[in-house]
Amino acid sequence: MTETRQRKPDYLLLAAVGTLVLLGLVMVYSASFMRAYADTGDQLYYTWRQMNAAVIGAVALLAAHRIDYRVWRRFSVHLMAGTLFLLALTLILPASMTEANGARSWIRIGAFSVQPSEIAKLTMVIYFADWLSRRGEKLTNVTYGLAPFALMLGVVCGLVMLGRDLGTTIVLVVIAGMVYFAAGANLLHIIGAAIVAGSAFWGLINIAAYRQERIAAWIDPFAHYQGAGYQPVHALYALGSGGLFGVGIGQARQKFFWLPEAHTDAIFAIIGEEFGLIGTLFVVTCFLVIAYRGMRIAGRSSDPFAALLATGITCWLVFQALINIAVVTTLLPFTGLTLPFISYGGTSLAACMAAAGILLNISRHTGATSPGVSYETVTRSGRSESFARLAGWWRNRGPRLSGVGRRRGAQRAWGAIRRR
Repeated sequence: MTETRQRKPDYLLLAAVGTLVLLGLVMVYSASFMRAYADTGDQLYYTWRQMNAAVIGAVALLAAHRIDYRVWRRFSVHLMAGTLFLLALTLILPASMTEANGARSWIRIGAFSVQPSEIAKLTMVIYFADWLSRRGEKLTNVTYGLAPFALMLGVVCGLVMLGRDLGTTIVLVVIAGMVYFAAGANLLHIIGAAIVAGSAFWGLINIAAYRQERIAAWIDPFAHYQGAGYQPVHALYALGSGGLFGVGIGQARQKFFWLPEAHTDAIFAIIGEEFGLIGTLFVVTCFLVIAYRGMRIAGRSSDPFAALLATGITCWLVFQALINIAVVTTLLPFTGLTLPFISYGGTSLAACMAAAGILLNISRHTGATSPGVSYETVTRSGRSESFARLAGWWRNRGPRLSGVGRRRGAQRAWGAIRRR
């Protein structure tokens, strides 16, 4: 049997998240005040909404930080059922209540609005962390592992794709795939699923003309300046104008109706224009801190559910940030994904902050202890075991996280004792 000792939360992780949120509030105002004044007559319209979302997110972060992460496991099925219901509502309700920029991914009732696909990212991580941690050795079996996993993932992604949100679908698939990999799935199953997913992705691009235009604009944005290349070109103009130190906060030119969605999808370009290369590297560094601390928390967790939950949350936040940055720098075609903690979007901000709160709570329970073994000794051995597994994942069909391996090893040992 193992026990966990509560520790202080990961303050470095908290500092990185808090810094990004505060920077986001400043940049949402800077990037949106002209658009807000033109649309509503109030230059603070988007800023006030983002600040309200930040307050809600802060409450969610503090609550999730205080609530034992194991509580979410008990409600994983309920959370997934509620999320599927909300995703289905976006397809049933009138387009005037759900559609924005060609995608049906919102639910608007008066001044209240919510984006279920953002909630789906968090609930899917919780659900799959719970489900995969219960599979044990059956995970390598197609019938008990890959098939039901792919079925549930297909249902969630299918509802999101029916709302014409390919970017979010890609994020959901990658998050689920990383959690599935970390749980110890058979690599051949993962490779086969990746081939099927890649084929489906290619088919979705070819059946939609506007997606083909985005691919063409990605290859040569200046040749498609009057169409799909307009936003990528002005994002590059913004980044190039910033130089090393930027033109100064509030002084960006591209946000004056040149760069579309400057306060949402392309806010990283405005950061580059106003704060220069130094500012963009600072943002990247904050996400690297989140990546390192998140995976460190996952590697030190003795509970398989906690390890997989921390892995999923970390992969979600960091991978979505990498996609957004790659899109703005034209390394990838434009997808419409927000930059976590920074871009305008109340549901996205609140969901990301709630996820960070869960990650902070897991950090308070890391470090397995057992009778006769000191906490410090287990912490050091857990760290070395985590890195050893990471280095040898390719020849190990078992779980790729030390916490998952410790728990399964204990279960196998206890089973052997009982059989004797």
